[in-house]
Amino acid sequence: MPEPLLKVRDLTTLFKTSTGWFPAIRDVSFDVWPNETLCLVGESGCGKSITALSIMGLLPGKKMRRTEGEVVLDGQPLLELPDKAMRAVRGAKMSMIFQEPMTSLNPVLPVGLQVAEPLIAHGGLGRAAAEAEALRLLDLVRIPDASQRMAQYPHQLSGGMRQRVMIAMALACRPKILFADEPTTALDVTIQAQVLSLLNDLRADTGMSLVLITHDLGVVASMADRVAVMYAGEVVETASVEALFARPTHPYTEMLLGSIPRADRDVDTLVAIGGQVPAIDAMPAGCRFAPRCFLAEPGCRAAAPALMALRSDDRHQVRCQVRIAQAAPDAMRAGAIR
Repeated sequence: MPEPLLKVRDLTTLFKTSTGWFPAIRDVSFDVWPNETLCLVGESGCGKSITALSIMGLLPGKKMRRTEGEVVLDGQPLLELPDKAMRAVRGAKMSMIFQEPMTSLNPVLPVGLQVAEPLIAHGGLGRAAAEAEALRLLDLVRIPDASQRMAQYPHQLSGGMRQRVMIAMALACRPKILFADEPTTALDVTIQAQVLSLLNDLRADTGMSLVLITHDLGVVASMADRVAVMYAGEVVETASVEALFARPTHPYTEMLLGSIPRADRDVDTLVAIGGQVPAIDAMPAGCRFAPRCFLAEPGCRAAAPALMALRSDDRHQVRCQVRIAQAAPDAMRAGAIR
């Protein structure tokens, strides 16, 4: 059986506070296969961005954070790499599109030079060759009048164009996997659709894999092959996009889906999820979702449930002992991520 392009096992990132070390994400495990789109879903504060930044090695302050577990990209373990070797992997093998392009782009450099920079740093191209390739990339991401835009600065471009510049930078060295962290934040609906369509087309054309971080379930439905739902720093459910929308198993996933209007069915009342995601230094014992869960039982607060795989679909996994108990004892098993 072929290996996944990206394999993440028991990824844990801890931050130091005045009262000790606390995990922002804990035991996160998933796979990303070649030419696949995986969506990381959850409300703000669930650990989606921290997961991507941990994998990319972009979290600052080594004295104030620790990252543990295993991350393997195309057969290469990443967490053990020194900083210099990790810089060679970023941009070349994996890239990231950040949430807000205006704060991610350098305001005092032309956008053409910023797109050319990774080609010079990682691709070994000279200035002229890199700028010619940068122009091709700006054309590829459908920026009109790309040759004129090359000399412009970020503040001279619209939000949608800035985001396209970020995509061009991320694709410059033809990475095998691209992380897109809320790539349509602050864009209007029409531009959102254009950017997402562009990402989908580029993935199909280049064969790269895409990890899309979002809280928009409409985006998930239109873009994802598989979905990993996160809550309070843990993956609570993983499934194909079809299985997740047809059979949401974890109560959090069920409530998320119930909180949005659906065009394909009549809904009298939308579900409200009371409370909020706990702070990293105030995580509840046992199941982290138990204080907000409509299925919670006394045992939910006693022990943290494991991520288990459905026997009927071993790629559909859930972290809920109530739902596990509702199934036949042999209907679920401890699931190695597949």
